[in-house]
Formats: sequence, structure tokens, C-alpha cells
Amino acid sequence: MVRPHAEGFYYEEFDFEVMKQTLNSLKSCGADGFVFGILNRSSKQTCDPNVSWVDVSRNKELVQLADGLPCTFHRAFDVIPESHWDNALSDIMECGFTSILTNGGPSGTRAMECVDQLNTLVHYKMQLQGESKLQSNRVPEIIVGGNVRASNIGLLHNITGASAFHSAALVDTQEVASATEVFKMKDEITRG
Repeated sequence: MVRPHAEGFYYEEFDFEVMKQTLNSLKSCGADGFVFGILNRSSKQTCDPNVSWVDVSRNKELVQLADGLPCTFHRAFDVIPESHWDNALSDIMECGFTSILTNGGPSGTRAMECVDQLNTLVHYKMQLQGESKLQSNRVPEIIVGGNVRASNIGLLHNITGASAFHSAALVDTQEVASATEVFKMKDEITRG
């Protein structure tokens, strides 16, 4: 993940330079993909659905810097109001991201709280895929994240139709991913 701080998704020029250096460093160490997302600070202050929340120019610059390695627009997407999703998805496509990691938007912090929104996003992606055959930009895959565990991944998969999930795979108070939890999640998906 290329994120200079955890204080939001609005970055000053210094932060952006750090992001470019981090991406280059990770790339030289053999990273096979990157996760990041930059929002426009001004978008937070308006309700105009035509205002872009996604900082297209700086995100696009980082995607180009990745030299063809896949880039995921991370949970900065979850800050964007649903009324702005059309523009945001278009902007994210324009940047060249291959996927979007989301819990389903600002209405919750866990995927299970946003299954309807996730269902909308996954089906919107499918609709865009049909239309994008005429376009050169690839439609980003929706990766469902936000407290995804073996106990809910089957339901999330069935309700949303998503085929990609992100999980910390933590169990109880553990601080390290549980291999058992990972295998249980995989089993739940293959069963569904």
C-alpha cells in the first residue's frame, strides 16, 4: 500500500512526492502491484455531483509510474457519497486502475452493513463491462473488504455477486492472519 499517512486521502505535494518515491522503491524490490487512492480536497466541500472526488491527474501519474503493474484504488472510495459514484467510477477507469477495494461506501464500515451498495457496484461494473467493449479503458474489478471473514464471506458472495474479497483473516484478538481462517474463507467461496 502506498499511503504516506492515515489522516485521510487528501495529500499535499510533499505527501505525493513521498508516494512516488515509495512506489518506485516497492517496484525496485519486486512488488507485483500497488494499492493507493488520492481524493480532491475541494470535493468534500460541495454537493455538486459533477465535482470530481478523485484526483485524476495524480492517481493517473502513479498508475503510469507503476509501469503496467496492477493498481487498486483503495478504500478512499468509501468516503465518496453514492450520489458521486458515477463520476468517481468513470474517473477511476480513466486513471487506469484495475480494481477498487471497498466496503460499499460511506454508509458503513463493514461490508455486511453495505451489501446493497456492494451489489449495486458489482452489477454496475458488469453493466459498464458490456458498454466498455467500445472503450479502451478496462472496468475495474470490485474487491469487497471491510471485516470479511469466513463467517460472512459466503453470504457476501451470494448477495453481491462479487468474485474478489480482501480480508485481514484475523481471528479473535490475534494480530497475525490466521491460515485456518484463510482456508475456511476459500472453502466458503468454492461452496457457494
